[in-house]
Amino acid sequence: MLQDAFFVVSKILGPLLAPKVVLYWLLVLAIVGLFTKQAKAARRLALAVLIAAALLGGSPLGGWALQSLEDRFPAPTSLPEKIDGIVVLGGDANNSLLNARPYSPGNIPPRQLAFADLARRYPDAKLVYSGGSGKLGAPEETDAGGARTLLPLLGLDPSRVLFEDRSRNTYENAVFTFKDANPKPGEIWLLITSARHMPRAIGCFRRVGWSVVPFPVGYVTLPASGQRWSIPMTFADDLGSLSSAISEYAGLLYYFALGRTDALFPKPEE
Repeated sequence: MLQDAFFVVSKILGPLLAPKVVLYWLLVLAIVGLFTKQAKAARRLALAVLIAAALLGGSPLGGWALQSLEDRFPAPTSLPEKIDGIVVLGGDANNSLLNARPYSPGNIPPRQLAFADLARRYPDAKLVYSGGSGKLGAPEETDAGGARTLLPLLGLDPSRVLFEDRSRNTYENAVFTFKDANPKPGEIWLLITSARHMPRAIGCFRRVGWSVVPFPVGYVTLPASGQRWSIPMTFADDLGSLSSAISEYAGLLYYFALGRTDALFPKPEE
């Protein structure tokens, strides 16, 4: 019951605390206030919201915050000759759209692309796709279900894959996948997920006692040496980047407080 309560709270509060959502509702509050006796305070609030939007959305802050997450676990420059297993975490495809529209996962799903490619490169590796539903109102729309549709289009036979469809979040990904895959001591397993999500994922897998090799994909920032910032900026994109970064950092803090990760900001092993 407690786990269910945490799940519901995280799904409700997470979107509501995104910077662009907070700024939106503050602006709505300011507009409403203009038609009350608090019009002066409302004008000040509206001005403050516009200044905050300009500073947050017109600066490289969001990109820098995302870059720090994405660079935490560098992509491997080489892989072992033998890989015992590969785990990919769901979450990069729109399963509702995929179910309703053929060939339409909503975007390019980098996790599944990497999964299919690595499966071809390591034909003897065990394959696990981990992803239930993280939606409050649609528990039947699982990531594993969407993958069963999409992976064959990428040339990967679903019969090779063990699908875990009970997990609703990253911690449950680790718990259920560890139980289902039953990795043996000394085995080498790759973990595929988005680069910005990798620190939290690694922390969860380490917490359940599973040391995996990170294989980050789906980068949205350039390396530090290639970063450029110029004017004019795209405010919507920059605010979106900041929201994504804050959401991930909040997830790291939340998981660490609940004991779901082995460190506040997990780092590569020495």
